[in-house]
Amino acid sequence: MLSFLLALSWQAATLNDPLGRPVYVAEVAPDSVRSLRFLCGGMTGVVLQFNLGRTTASPDAFSVDDPQPENVRFAFAEGNYETTAVRAPITDGIGTYEIKGEEAIFVLSLMRDSEQVEVQHGDATAAFPLSGARAAIDETRAQCPYKYPDL
Repeated sequence: MLSFLLALSWQAATLNDPLGRPVYVAEVAPDSVRSLRFLCGGMTGVVLQFNLGRTTASPDAFSVDDPQPENVRFAFAEGNYETTAVRAPITDGIGTYEIKGEEAIFVLSLMRDSEQVEVQHGDATAAFPLSGARAAIDETRAQCPYKYPDL
């Protein structure tokens, strides 16, 4: 039961990129396939990634072409925010998409002050709790070598 409760609140951690540089992560993962995470550092830069539980790769997942932007909606009790995301490298997991830089920072700022977010991408939708998001995001941001004043 305890591991289930921990999965429903945000956690902060430090990982390493393939070159051994630190990547600071704030993440919530309600189960083994759905996740929402903020990464900062290393080769990744500043990234907001989400996986809505897709367990099979899209036909273009293994393409060497640059991934194309796809529409995504973040629904909060306070309102909706629509933007675009691109398929993350397959090494980040099948079905993982990401938003980078200032756009990621803006969406994260919305998450810090809400209780839940529902992410809709194509025909997939998943709700993520934001319990503990502010503390985990702030801890990750404090360690991040990239500084964004808006967060």
